[in-house]
Amino acid sequence: MSDHLRSSIDRLEAACDELMIKSALKHFANMHGYERFAYLQTDGFQVKTFNSYPGPWERDYLKSGYSTLDPVVIEARRMREMFEWAADDWPARGSSDLRRFRDEAIDHGIRSGVTIRVEGSYGSAIMLTFSSPEKKASVSGALDSKKALQLLMAIHYQLKAVAAKATFNPKRALSPREMLCLMWSAKGKKGEEIAMITGIKPRTVQHYLDQARHKLGADSVPHLVAIAKDRRLV
Repeated sequence: MSDHLRSSIDRLEAACDELMIKSALKHFANMHGYERFAYLQTDGFQVKTFNSYPGPWERDYLKSGYSTLDPVVIEARRMREMFEWAADDWPARGSSDLRRFRDEAIDHGIRSGVTIRVEGSYGSAIMLTFSSPEKKASVSGALDSKKALQLLMAIHYQLKAVAAKATFNPKRALSPREMLCLMWSAKGKKGEEIAMITGIKPRTVQHYLDQARHKLGADSVPHLVAIAKDRRLV
């Protein structure tokens, strides 16, 4: 497993809300030369999406039912492996719906990218797209189908896990770095080990754990881990 993929999956597992999941995915996308990401789940005519696209584009996409003519979604339905795409290649002429869709996508900075799709449960399909505003994304790192599939499944199950967790006082919500250090502590790692694994300075690791203890009212790191497990944060 590559360092970027391992780091992203660690961040996903440590995520306790959608904002943290989005942060992990944006980081992974940027590391591979893409600007945005989109997770999409389709079940018949129902579409669920989790993405970093501009808000107006997401609203228009769902309101206009664009998933029925989106060339990426259509291609994903017949493809079994990861594939690249470019909006400029879509055969859109005149004032057709596809032409309007293509132009709006480009206007919102979605011009090229890569997509992988897998079968979901009960006839649904899930897919993950990384996109760029360029005619052809300037890819900075190799992203093969196996890596993309691992990431897609990690996203899928972590979104379900986050949705199932009981919410608590937002003032006590842990930051991504606090959750990351907590996750490694829950696996029995000490401060120095966490620092080596994450690349965070030992003193900063301790600071994050202290902040987490303060937020959750724990007297020690073992107590912190116990509270986190009780709340199903880890």
